[in-house]
Amino acid sequence: MALRKVINELKNLENEDKVLTLYLNTDRSECQSGSWKIKLKNGLKKLEEYIYLSSNEEEVKSYKKLKKRVEKTINDAATNLQKSVIIFASNKGKLFSVHFLQVPVETEFFWEDEPKLAQIEKIQHTYPTSGVIIANEDEIILMHSEMGGLDAVNKFAFEAYTDDWRMFEGVAASDRTASGANHKDSYNDRYEANQLRWVRNMMPLIEKVADHHDWKHVHIIGQAEYICSLERELNLPIKNVLRKTVSNIEEKKMINREVLAI
Repeated sequence: MALRKVINELKNLENEDKVLTLYLNTDRSECQSGSWKIKLKNGLKKLEEYIYLSSNEEEVKSYKKLKKRVEKTINDAATNLQKSVIIFASNKGKLFSVHFLQVPVETEFFWEDEPKLAQIEKIQHTYPTSGVIIANEDEIILMHSEMGGLDAVNKFAFEAYTDDWRMFEGVAASDRTASGANHKDSYNDRYEANQLRWVRNMMPLIEKVADHHDWKHVHIIGQAEYICSLERELNLPIKNVLRKTVSNIEEKKMINREVLAI
């Protein structure tokens, strides 16, 4: 589920039990030698001490149950942590919402009647939902960026035998390797001749994806001639343009660094 939807649901949460809110900074550039593990342990321990002094035995048991689950969840992901972890959890309401983000947070722990959303709302404002459009010779890849995360959502590959674009979604977009290049010689001339027409035909599809994901703006990466066509035809705010061939959609670090500035 998109984080913006999670935030809206948490704002309207009706819960009979206390909610554990955890913001943990795991950025390796700031947390040397796994210091986040110490902060996690100490933060959860201090909460437990506070609850023990001010609450009944049932609430202490409820917290300990969540604490154990939270520790296991984070430790199981220790080797693949990004820059932060955000968790909202409760026992009675069966709430357990975990988010590994590519942006840093200030480490905080809360045990309150409702989730503490100030930090995640600030991140949402700082990193609005946006799209990344990668325009290569025989493919257009659409990626969704939200709060530092980056995922492929659609891929349009030009296929010579149909003289048209074919769309792949979700996992298929991430896994697929372009096959059009194998037939390059057979369609190269007409591809170049009809490039503008094909790009124009793509615009409603791209704009539909942008509307569905609530993109505030887009970033464009690709070969110069294709970028020019997109800039002319695309009816969306364009924030950044990078004239560079990206053949592998898994080059997320480069996109984050050079385009999204994360």
